[in-house]
Amino acid sequence: HWTRVVVATAERAPRGMPLNLALRAALRAEALPPEAAAMPVATLNRIAREEGLTERTRRHHRMHADYPMQALQIDGSRSQYLTVERALDDGDYLLKLHRAPYPASGYKNKPLGPDRLRVVVYAAWDMCTGYVLSDYVVAKGENALDQLEFLCWVCGPKDDPRIVMHGLPDDLWSDQGAFAKHRPTEDLLQRLDVNLALGEPYAKERMGGVERSHRTRWQSFEPALFLRDGNTIRLSEVRARVREFDIEQNHQRPSRTDVGGRMVSRAAAWVALTNARPQDNPLRSMPDNPMETLAREARRKIDANGIVRWRGAEYEAEDWHDRWVIARQAVDGSGELVLEELRGDGRPPARRIARRYVPRPYGEIRAVASTPLDQLRANPPETLPVDAYGPGDRDGAVVPMRARLGPPAPLDDPLDGAHCTDLDEALRLFAEIYPYPLTPGNRALVIEQLQAAGLRRDSVVALAQGLVALLT
Repeated sequence: HWTRVVVATAERAPRGMPLNLALRAALRAEALPPEAAAMPVATLNRIAREEGLTERTRRHHRMHADYPMQALQIDGSRSQYLTVERALDDGDYLLKLHRAPYPASGYKNKPLGPDRLRVVVYAAWDMCTGYVLSDYVVAKGENALDQLEFLCWVCGPKDDPRIVMHGLPDDLWSDQGAFAKHRPTEDLLQRLDVNLALGEPYAKERMGGVERSHRTRWQSFEPALFLRDGNTIRLSEVRARVREFDIEQNHQRPSRTDVGGRMVSRAAAWVALTNARPQDNPLRSMPDNPMETLAREARRKIDANGIVRWRGAEYEAEDWHDRWVIARQAVDGSGELVLEELRGDGRPPARRIARRYVPRPYGEIRAVASTPLDQLRANPPETLPVDAYGPGDRDGAVVPMRARLGPPAPLDDPLDGAHCTDLDEALRLFAEIYPYPLTPGNRALVIEQLQAAGLRRDSVVALAQGLVALLT
């Protein structure tokens, strides 16, 4: 009882106080009898520990996942020994092995390279098996786009059959850095149906798995680079070496979860436990080219002339005027501007491609474009392929068994504005240009040509303009 009174008195301070001071305060407040003053402080601390009244008794439970890619941790960190020497003409970087500590100037006791470039390493750690993949990049710091590109490589198919990790995770664990706060990260993970799990700031224990993999590279991989001749190395060579290092670790280190009561390697456990995933939750594939669907977006107004302004430039949407849209462009600023209409009737929104506005010369008259059928008749193909199913070459090499993988879910591309979303939208666009009624036979021919053209918006416009030209 006396110990509990003393600990309760100590806890009144924001971070607690020594128990000897708390004992003295409790005696002065007459919360304890005078004979409690004879209790040694060591006895007071021992009883507090045994009763679980100290912070030292707090335990951290081991993180666990039931099957591979149920929970994947991803994180970026700095290199321990590598610095940037200079950029090379072929797009590669020359790195230098840093041996002795530098003065206080520089980045974490190491000098900064040209343009303040640093060597950054990204890692992904599977919570079920402990399978680890990593990669080195050169940047000014941890970059959300670099980390997204690394994630797409981790989850996508690999050319090397020795790397077995692939597929989309159910939960992606990350800290609250630039990766988690980047708008394209949220957009891509939402379209891939991947849940982003974030923890409290400065709670490093929850990311202990991937953090431990960083220490493994600092203690085992990077020191081995000093065994080479010379103190410089290319970034591409470092990336190839860390790939081999990860393969060796995953095929030799034991898995965090056993397989059938046996301890096996991380790679073997990853394949076996992936094949044992629940039937209603198979491993999902990464769609093709997910990075190409990343876009910056903002709400914009198209004026009466069909002009929309985006990042200091003017773009022209020829058949849209005086309306609000969502404008999107690739994150690297390349490519055309894609506009998506704002609608609340439940139908899929239509998209248009807006190109940079170029004023037309005075007196220019826009001619009716020829239809794809007219172009085909004017330039027919000389020959057609006749061997559609030729014999293929096969080698006798034994391909390692891969884990079963389900088909990828369709990934909506917000930058695709060249096609109509469905046949109804294509017919509505056709009717805006060709307002005359069609006979059932002609309507069937129009639908056939639109579907043959893949519902491309420019083909719909060209066909309608061609028919208008025939009538006029």
